[in-house]
Amino acid sequence: MVRFSVRGGLERDLRGAWGFARDVPRRGSWAQETAVQALKAGIAAVLAWFLAAHVLHLPQPYLAPWVALCMVRPTVHWSVLTGLRQVAAVVLGVLIAVAAVALMPGKELALAVAVPVAFLASTWPRLDDQGLNVPFTALFMVALDTVEGPFVLYRLTETVLGAGVGMGVNLLLAPPFRVLTVAARARRNARDAAALLRDLAARLRETEAGAVDWSARARRLEDDVAATGEALQHARDGLRLNPRKGEARVQDSVSDDAEALDLVRRIARATRALADLVEDTRSDRMPDLSLDPGFRPACADVLDAAADATERRITALLSREDDPGDDGTDLTAALDVLERRADPDCDDRPETETQGALLMAMRRLVLAITR
Repeated sequence: MVRFSVRGGLERDLRGAWGFARDVPRRGSWAQETAVQALKAGIAAVLAWFLAAHVLHLPQPYLAPWVALCMVRPTVHWSVLTGLRQVAAVVLGVLIAVAAVALMPGKELALAVAVPVAFLASTWPRLDDQGLNVPFTALFMVALDTVEGPFVLYRLTETVLGAGVGMGVNLLLAPPFRVLTVAARARRNARDAAALLRDLAARLRETEAGAVDWSARARRLEDDVAATGEALQHARDGLRLNPRKGEARVQDSVSDDAEALDLVRRIARATRALADLVEDTRSDRMPDLSLDPGFRPACADVLDAAADATERRITALLSREDDPGDDGTDLTAALDVLERRADPDCDDRPETETQGALLMAMRRLVLAITR
């Protein structure tokens, strides 16, 4: 059992690595932007080392490339915050190391005092993920006997140099810009929503129930849409302090992505409610498993029309074009046919309740797409 589990995990990792390599050449892909950031991190580290070792002639300038490497973050704003936190963490580590050596006789006692104090200081919330640099700096300075005046100045100089180089490289060399990935995610979410609607339509046209967990598929769709929302927020954060944020196409892209995401989110919620209801009609949770023979195909027609309208609207939004002749007429017409099929005078109360619930769910879906 364990062997197969490990093997399956390795296979997924290999497929993920292959997918990453395949997506690197694609403009605007997450893989390409990650590869660019990795290249920039290497450039920043080499440049910081060269300046520290060959221009300033600092002894053992290991902090400069390390700090520069840490500065290359997915957003310019995050890079600046990281730089400030990194400098603050190193300064705290230096101060703790100097104080521990001054107060304790012997390196061992100094380490015994410096490391716990530095570790506690690293939990300061304002340092965020750079807190670990406090005990790291204190430990190495005490262990390497570099707490004398010149060495303290060297470490601080390296830190400031590395932070400046890293932030400069991240700001000036292809500033991180992950707006295009949001559009790709939104398109994928729309395709998944349309596919789910078409599958639901096909299931309603069938006479036998299938072992498909519609609710689970709808939940996965909502989770994917939520992840797209996080990506959009990340893209917005990426525009803060970014020199590219003034480009008109950038602002238009973010605005269109937000509108498309709002549309997909509404459709996903309506689809989730509809999927739950369809699954109930195919299980023992409903008092009557049957629907009117004329109502079922009309319901499926609405779902097919909704899937087509979803794809057209998302394409129009993300391509920044006027809606190409899609005013929702086909979808509204299909809903009108469905409403005429619903018979309020039917004596079969369970069937009437089921059809009424489906009709309300269809109305919410149509409203989510057309409003």
